[in-house]
Amino acid sequence: MSATGIIGPVVRALNILRALNHQPQSSLQSLHLATGLPKSTVHRLLMTLKSEGYVRSDVVKGTYSLTDKVRCLSDGFSEPELVVEIGAPILLKNTRATGLPLAIGTLDRGHIVVRYSSMPYSPIGSEHTTVGHVHDLVRSGMGQAFLASCGDAERQRLMQWLQSSVPDPRDWARIEREIERSLMATRRRGYGLRKGEGRGSSTTLAVPLSHGERVLGVLSLTTFDALLVPERLRECLDLLARTQAEIEAAAAGRLQGA
Repeated sequence: MSATGIIGPVVRALNILRALNHQPQSSLQSLHLATGLPKSTVHRLLMTLKSEGYVRSDVVKGTYSLTDKVRCLSDGFSEPELVVEIGAPILLKNTRATGLPLAIGTLDRGHIVVRYSSMPYSPIGSEHTTVGHVHDLVRSGMGQAFLASCGDAERQRLMQWLQSSVPDPRDWARIEREIERSLMATRRRGYGLRKGEGRGSSTTLAVPLSHGERVLGVLSLTTFDALLVPERLRECLDLLARTQAEIEAAAAGRLQGA
């Protein structure tokens, strides 16, 4: 303990937890760079946090991530964060089984932010990862899936937010009609859809992750347009449906037991 009463190892452990919280998976090197701590110190702290159940490791990839036990450290651990915690290993498992890249996004200040992506584990991923990507509620597949499925009160608040962001208020009536048509099409189709434009572009399919009447997040699959022939599309939609059901069942069990 220092003369000021500050316990150094506790501060260092908290720094590790904060760094782990910034991304779904972290390597020893990235945590070393993020915290400025020696790698040997980072490793010892990770092993301690792992032994206490706050951290899990992926031996194959050499990465570390937080477990849902961190919920006991703060009342601020929300249901959307829980669905990411529960969903990440399910996405990873299903991507390794099928080769198809999946992602989970949650609502953040009027946008959908990708919180976890299994794209690094997919042989056909359109880019290295989509973690941190921000999607709007109207043009993106993830945004459409959320806006079309959330409760009426939440949708009204989001529509008001969208209206406030329109530069010319006179355009809102037209924009609102276009949004309503898009939402009706999403509901008829059963999933959000962002079509790629141009050769080699990618398409995103998305479905909501719900608990009761509340949408906790969005599950998506992004792949190259050329691969989405009818048979391949059905395969992708089946994978989304299976993964959606698996995550929602696990989330329901956790939330009901809380």
